[in-house]
Amino acid sequence: MTAPLQAILDAELARGNRVLDSGEWPPLCDLFVLLARPFHKRYPLSKGLAYEVIGDPHCWKAEYRHGRECLACAF
Repeated sequence: MTAPLQAILDAELARGNRVLDSGEWPPLCDLFVLLARPFHKRYPLSKGLAYEVIGDPHCWKAEYRHGRECLACAF
């Protein structure tokens, strides 16, 4: 996992969130990690890191994306 996403993942795990699922999400993500609960806060964006609210109950609530890697959260 890229350093910016790993930092967010580590922060979320430290706050009690947990990984619900991980793997590929072709064709958009070579690595996709889904957290069980919403992100605890909005994290600052660094170069190449993007945040998007998805808001689709069939998918996930929001995601951080860096290159072809994605860290998402459930509702």
